[in-house]
Amino acid sequence: MEKLIQERIENNLQRLKLTQIPQVLEKVIEDAQKRQLSYRAFLDYLLEEEIAGKESRRVQMALRTAGIALAKTIEEYDFSFHPKLEKKVIMELFDLTFLSRHENVIFLGPPGVGKTHLAIALAIKACHSGVSICFTSMD
Repeated sequence: MEKLIQERIENNLQRLKLTQIPQVLEKVIEDAQKRQLSYRAFLDYLLEEEIAGKESRRVQMALRTAGIALAKTIEEYDFSFHPKLEKKVIMELFDLTFLSRHENVIFLGPPGVGKTHLAIALAIKACHSGVSICFTSMD
């Protein structure tokens, strides 16, 4: 009986195109049993896992489509490398408020100061916020 139920669950998940749940189902069931989650809490946990998986795949696809090969984040940027750069001004860009004001961001400077790193990090942040992105260099 248990095997029949498992097969039916897998079939239904496939028909509903819920691709993350089959990968995490056993782990989530075990965790829910240990934590004695209610049925609603279990379902919420399971659906959060599915959404997280879909969101991760969406971001990865958007980054590939945008032409971003290297994932750079603002946390990885070394502000001490360019001491004249105002960290507060740069960090304000990562609030993405310039998008709602329909403003552009242009990074100018000599080679090797981190313009591409900042642009990629900003694009990744925007992508995680659901904004469509496209990345290109001046070449």
